[in-house]
Amino acid sequence: MEELDRPVTRRGFLAAGAVGAAGLAATRELSAVGRAFGATRVRTAGVTLNWLTWSDHYFSSQVQKVKKSTSIGARVQLISDDSDAYIKVKAGGGAWDISSEDALWVPKFYKEGLIVPFDIKSFPVSKQLYSVALDIPFWKAGSNQMGYPFGWSSLQIYYNPKHVTTKPDSYHALLSPKYKKKIVLENQPTDLMAMSGLATGAKHPYNMTTAEISRAKAFLKQLKPNILKLVSQNTEVVRALTDESAWLTIENLGTDARVADAKGPQILSADPKEGLYGWMDAEMLLKESPNQSKFEQFINTMEQAPWIAKNFLANGRPLFNEKAYKILVNTGHKERADRFFYSDPERPVKMTLKGPSGNAQAYIDAFNEVMG
Repeated sequence: MEELDRPVTRRGFLAAGAVGAAGLAATRELSAVGRAFGATRVRTAGVTLNWLTWSDHYFSSQVQKVKKSTSIGARVQLISDDSDAYIKVKAGGGAWDISSEDALWVPKFYKEGLIVPFDIKSFPVSKQLYSVALDIPFWKAGSNQMGYPFGWSSLQIYYNPKHVTTKPDSYHALLSPKYKKKIVLENQPTDLMAMSGLATGAKHPYNMTTAEISRAKAFLKQLKPNILKLVSQNTEVVRALTDESAWLTIENLGTDARVADAKGPQILSADPKEGLYGWMDAEMLLKESPNQSKFEQFINTMEQAPWIAKNFLANGRPLFNEKAYKILVNTGHKERADRFFYSDPERPVKMTLKGPSGNAQAYIDAFNEVMG
């Protein structure tokens, strides 16, 4: 397996909170250590696919090798969150070929005629996937599938036991005055509102009623004094836990291992009793892509198990490629893979999954009124 060639994160260039005319779009902040917005350009004499995705879906060296072997290049534009990609695809016509998207956002793209479902079992690389990934009910379109499954993660409470002596097994534990300015979170307004909805008993955290949004907003207002900062990338969360400027966070599986890899303190995880929320994502073929015939070949080359195993070691959260799990086992990484539920691909469908809000503007407004 190749040496890791760059730090990668689940979310790049997160929304800063201010909302544009589209209602969902937010201004983006560039990380001082990140790439300039617009992302990685790979030129090829063949075809170049325009790909909206997150930075943990690829390695630069991977894209370059795929281009070399297939003459299919990729021009990656990093997205802030699901709604960011949705707005770009709606506005971009044929400018985009592939988009990554989470969970219940995928059927939204399909219902609005933005993607082309395909016979996933005709892709040779699909034989490497766990069988459950080939039959996800809400990604089915007849006998076809709406997207090619990539990875997943629940979002746990992570904490430093040196400073947090009582296990925080509830979102309400985060409200303790003991943790003033000791919590760092990713700046994802809809997801933080959904978390607050879970904390306050909302039946459908991504589709809350007006009253539920009000209760979630009140919870977020109580949480605000304890938030040291909202960050644009989860590498910043890892850094804050490592230098102990933060004691708690809500983050992807594998955050504790990433802090350990950074020579930081022991970090433990807790599952909140109100329930987990999380994501599972897929690569979608966009309907207006002028390069639809290249999608299968690109996916077949990008999604090979050695790359997926390497991706897991870089990012910690599980993926849907079973052959990659076997590579991890055979190369001495079974304990790490099992600790982060790699061999339990049915786990994500039991979570509260990310999806589009039925009242997105109300979520954003409530968040902005609290966080400014």
